[in-house]
Amino acid sequence: MSFSRNNNATAADINRDRLFATGTFKNVWQGRYIAGARTGEACVAKEFKSGAGSAAFEDHYFQEELNIIERAQSIIDSWHAARGGQHHHRIVMSRPQIWQYRRNGRKALVEPFILNFQKFNSNTGWVAHGSGGARPDSWCEAMQALSHFSYHVTGGQFLLCDLQGGMHGDVFCGPGDLGPNGIHAFFRRHKCTRFCDPRWIKPRSSVKSAFSKRRGTTMVSRVPAHQTRLSRTRRIR
Repeated sequence: MSFSRNNNATAADINRDRLFATGTFKNVWQGRYIAGARTGEACVAKEFKSGAGSAAFEDHYFQEELNIIERAQSIIDSWHAARGGQHHHRIVMSRPQIWQYRRNGRKALVEPFILNFQKFNSNTGWVAHGSGGARPDSWCEAMQALSHFSYHVTGGQFLLCDLQGGMHGDVFCGPGDLGPNGIHAFFRRHKCTRFCDPRWIKPRSSVKSAFSKRRGTTMVSRVPAHQTRLSRTRRIR
């Protein structure tokens, strides 16, 4: 079973009159699906900011994000399998797709809208502590454990962090790949929670982090010299 939340739609109407949210590299616009099983439901379209770089930059990071989503989905499915089917703190991956605007052909990442959105940790070791209630704090602890588990289950090759989502368990992971330095930044500041297993592995080294702790996503450019070709698209207005 794959714990995912998908578009299940083929077209959407995006409201470009008002910016819904903005991040370090992307703007977010809200809209609604107009064709498919989710017709009438809310969605969001995420676009790289025009000043972020060339078309090669944009295409590279679109593909990079989808690659990370695939890896994250595998880790989340393994997380649930390792928990033996426990239903509390059920984490579901919100999976975007690359769609194109009909009017100009520009690409965007489209996914279902998430209610009660919040950020749980960053890729430099920042951690949310909830709002004082039992439920938010337990979710923050579960997300920290998921990050630790991701390092363990991949044999120290990957770390799933920069976790964001809604209180109903939806999780979105962005392309914040910082390599080994990012892994050390996380574990230098990580404190195991009740959801962690003492048998889970950690990095042997405790070298000083190359990144300062911050709430936002930190990105390091690894843009290839050639433009990445993207083939899977849907249409949005």
